[in-house]
Amino acid sequence: MRHVLSPKGWATFVVNEVEPDPKAGDWAKAGLMPSPVLVPPARLADVAGLCAEERLGVTSVALGYTKREPKNWFEMVLGWKRYWVRLVPDWSASAPLSASAHRLYVMCTERMCDLSPLFALADPLTWPKYAARIVRTYVTADVPNRWIPICDKVDCSNFGLGVGTEVMDILSTPRRLYYLFKLAYDKSKDTRIMGYRLGLWTVDPSRPPTNPDDMEPRGGFTLAASIALSLVAHVIPLEEVMRYLRLRIKTLS
Repeated sequence: MRHVLSPKGWATFVVNEVEPDPKAGDWAKAGLMPSPVLVPPARLADVAGLCAEERLGVTSVALGYTKREPKNWFEMVLGWKRYWVRLVPDWSASAPLSASAHRLYVMCTERMCDLSPLFALADPLTWPKYAARIVRTYVTADVPNRWIPICDKVDCSNFGLGVGTEVMDILSTPRRLYYLFKLAYDKSKDTRIMGYRLGLWTVDPSRPPTNPDDMEPRGGFTLAASIALSLVAHVIPLEEVMRYLRLRIKTLS
């Protein structure tokens, strides 16, 4: 078993071309632990097309590749990546159940299909507890490949993983994950103060600036926070965040 997300990136599988039918064959399937992984009940309405329930969980995933847009599937455009997802009641589980069981079907536009849509079901700014739990979920299958989103946009030959434990702590701790994403959108003084206290921002904003006329947010993301953002680069405003990342990377031409 391996985590859905590790310092080396998202669990990624080479998948077959499939028909947009959960009953069709050739889907690449894997269970999740703990099972089910709780996701916001609102996903039953938009992703499953059902009435919302009190608790909703994903017990397994099924991945496939498609060349054409499927009808009546929920489309997720995450940065430069495009997915179609659907939740269907599941009939098995790999661990004790705590909510209604569903399988998440993910259709990718490439044969290399990753599990980041599972994370995108729960916005860290609204549901940080759900999102943080997904980060530390296990996949009950061999994970042949990993994908680091930012490496689609920059040269990652010098990408460092020396602070991997701290990176995963940021992404799997609801409070730290919430402020990591909030800093991607809001660099107000109060937000940067919290980011500094949580080890996400390099400079203490409560200290007076060296140049009183400098109105730009001072400092940037810590190394661990920068790598954490690199792993979710396709679900944040990357162009606005890039100049605050503490990474030695070059943009791909």
